[in-house]
Amino acid sequence: MPYINTEARLRTALVTLILDEYSLLETVHLPLPASERVIANQLAWRLRTEYERSWDVDVEYNRVGHGTAVKGRRTHQPDPATRPVDISIHHRGLSGRNDNLMVIELKTHGVENLASETTRLEKTQQHYDYQHAVLLDLDITRGTDPDGPPVLLQPSWLWLPGARTMSGVFDDESARQLSFDGWQARKGRTAALRAARDRDFD
Repeated sequence: MPYINTEARLRTALVTLILDEYSLLETVHLPLPASERVIANQLAWRLRTEYERSWDVDVEYNRVGHGTAVKGRRTHQPDPATRPVDISIHHRGLSGRNDNLMVIELKTHGVENLASETTRLEKTQQHYDYQHAVLLDLDITRGTDPDGPPVLLQPSWLWLPGARTMSGVFDDESARQLSFDGWQARKGRTAALRAARDRDFD
């Protein structure tokens, strides 16, 4: 499979995101939720680790072609292909396929218009000659078990070129377990912080 290495790295980054940042992800259904940009930034940090600085990983990066062309700078109706995507994995200041690895568009709880999102992402990929483009939906829903995780994640993705439908990043059981593990990790960190605070005030 041509995407095996990039898929594996993105999947690993997602696992660490859920385990490390469940407290951020569970705000999505609150009145004041964390923005997709904040979540994208956390995912980008984990992708940076996966690529060990061999690639630059940027959030909403808006410059291409030796740092001179600016995405989205238009006096009239902007070209959808030039709107910044959420995450770019590339070599800054360089252009062309060998220096543009992947763009990722992130959603947190559903893709409202799959055809429109796919078309825009495909145009962006072609315009800047990226090797891969990914539409990634974390699909964060409210948990229904009062004794279980407050939110559940069932991530799915669509890879371009080629795909036209979303497919699961993890199987159902693995996704449920990952949500549970992230919730437990968050509870453990919260308990540790409270214990440390109580010691400080003793």
